[in-house]
Amino acid sequence: MHIPPFTEVYEIDGPYFFGIANKFDEISQRMGTDGQKVRILRMRKVSFMDSTGIHNLTNFCEICQREGIQIILSGVNEKVHKVLQKSHFYDLLGKENICSNINEALEKAKATVEKK
Repeated sequence: MHIPPFTEVYEIDGPYFFGIANKFDEISQRMGTDGQKVRILRMRKVSFMDSTGIHNLTNFCEICQREGIQIILSGVNEKVHKVLQKSHFYDLLGKENICSNINEALEKAKATVEKK
């Protein structure tokens, strides 16, 4: 797996609910931009997401957008996809930034970095 320049990849492993969502929120607040242009969140192992998870993911995406960093989600399963869709999360992120797998997400990141 080749990660394009100015791209970070994070993997969320397991259900994305209250405790994990808060931990991820704490970690994301400590992230610096360091010239990053794209952040990929691998979600292939996320089997469940509750309202706190959606809230924290939304906050994370809003912060990244203000910093000029594009978020790409990778490997979102059907159950989580439906939850995100129902919560109107994709209105914020854009369906074009949801990739079925990491290779597709890395190609999108590469194209994004080359444009900027």
